[in-house]
Amino acid sequence: MTAPDRSIRFSPPGRPLDDRSNGTLRSALTACPDVAFAHLVDVQVEGVQEQPQLSLFVWLEPDSLRSLRSSLNLVSETVAGAIPEDRCVDVLILNSAPELLADVEKAGCLFVERDPEQRKLASEAALQSGDGDRQGTGPTAWWQFW
Repeated sequence: MTAPDRSIRFSPPGRPLDDRSNGTLRSALTACPDVAFAHLVDVQVEGVQEQPQLSLFVWLEPDSLRSLRSSLNLVSETVAGAIPEDRCVDVLILNSAPELLADVEKAGCLFVERDPEQRKLASEAALQSGDGDRQGTGPTAWWQFW
């Protein structure tokens, strides 16, 4: 049995973090050595979610991928320490789903860019492979495996 095709939408946050939390999160991610760049966007999967979910898509530095679990823990702890207790932000590692990069970029919500060269390389690779044209649909859409 295969999962049905669904589209995924990335958009600017409809309910953004307050200014203080935004600043704290931006500063903390900028100080995080594992983060190359990050986008803070709303994500909505058609037919699955009624409301979009605030999500942080993080591209890790290549050296950080050797210890992905500890890098994810560090980024998650950074986010948890920066946002109010009554808010929730999903944290996703874009390196694990590079096919989403072009669509995430189209939302225009770059939040942190510590390594512009890494962002450029990642974006070029996504464009060359044709990623981003699928809009998260098809038999290999990333969210179908979660």
